[in-house]
Amino acid sequence: MSRKMTEYAAPDCGEGSTENGLRYTALCSPKFRSCLLTFYFYVHRTKETAPVHALLTDLLTASSAAYKDHAALSLRLESLYAADFSAKLSLCGDDAALVFTASWLDDRYALNGEAITGQVLDLILGCLLQPNAENGAFCDPAFRICKQNLLDDIDCLCNDKREYALQQAAAIAYQGTPAAFSVHGSREDAETVTPAQAYRVWQEILRTSFCEIVCVTPEPKPEIEAAVRGALGQLPRNAAFFDFDAPTAPKQRPAVQTETMPLEQSKLVLVYRYDSIPREVLAVLCGVLGGIPESLLFLNLREKQGLCYYCALQSSQFKHTVTIDCGMDAEQAETVQAAVAEQLRKLQDRDFPDEMMRQAVLQYEYHAAAVQDAPDSTAAAAAAMYRRRDLRTPEALAEAMRQVTREQIAEAAKQLTPDTVYLLRAEDGEEADADAG
Repeated sequence: MSRKMTEYAAPDCGEGSTENGLRYTALCSPKFRSCLLTFYFYVHRTKETAPVHALLTDLLTASSAAYKDHAALSLRLESLYAADFSAKLSLCGDDAALVFTASWLDDRYALNGEAITGQVLDLILGCLLQPNAENGAFCDPAFRICKQNLLDDIDCLCNDKREYALQQAAAIAYQGTPAAFSVHGSREDAETVTPAQAYRVWQEILRTSFCEIVCVTPEPKPEIEAAVRGALGQLPRNAAFFDFDAPTAPKQRPAVQTETMPLEQSKLVLVYRYDSIPREVLAVLCGVLGGIPESLLFLNLREKQGLCYYCALQSSQFKHTVTIDCGMDAEQAETVQAAVAEQLRKLQDRDFPDEMMRQAVLQYEYHAAAVQDAPDSTAAAAAAMYRRRDLRTPEALAEAMRQVTREQIAEAAKQLTPDTVYLLRAEDGEEADADAG
């Protein structure tokens, strides 16, 4: 049975709600004029399968047995009132989700009363279950094109110096676990992927992956669930529920690494580990430290002291880490580290204004409200609730955040233990040349 909810009413997230390794959630909001269907195929990652997973998201949305190339598939989607079918790979701690999303105009708005929904379902289920493959292998030239796209993406990573620095820091912080691999995997492993290997991995995913399915429509459409369950239910599935919590193992001492590269701005990434912090406390802590426009890091490092060009913060609930990254001049690296440590001490000493805590809650409420404005963000929020095993609505979480005390923030801040320091340093003269230019 599907679990229904309107707007943000919490769905039943118990493992008993699954059927054949599938969980289907239907959400209805009359303010939308389009429909959206998202499949989350959860997978365990290895060094060898990481690039295959990335490749599959491109390959399965580029062609199918019925539409042999991207041009034919795109033309068919365009004929369905510009329907869309896309995919991405999303990391979830040590695991990942292959996320396939289809969106299309609701049947009520078709000019000639066409049954768009049924045609879109036939198309996307065909892409997933009858891919462009023969004799146990994906077909060329589609496979060759998608593989080259993957290699190009890997090669382009170092062009975005901030993302490159964040990935290098993650590789150090999460060494020995799948979270250390980049979303695309390594070029060395990507080069060895064959059409037969990719096909075998996809067939294994269809058999063993826990599949989260979220459908967002303007009005109830039980025929979508019937079609999806009917198609996937025919597969010989043996799927288990995923537990994404994978805390980072403590290091005896922080890992420190510096890399030099021609670039205009040096990048510093600091990773902190914690044991266990309630979600509402972590949300307020991260907001006060670096998540709101007038956070401790922004006000003190960037505005008052002028130590960095930007200073950002992100947390990984599944890995139990908080990551701070800055762009700055290389000679400021040690000063920035000391300044970040000073802001953490302020948290531990409760040396911050109450207004920052209120602003952290208000910002969360603002973003939570914006989620409801589009079908894709609505679906993503529902899936995230399941992954976190936290079915509190945004309203309930915001209320819990309002109850967080300064003492809780201070105690949580004391848990933040330095884990990794990574500096991507501009080669001598590079920053000066950039400033002169």
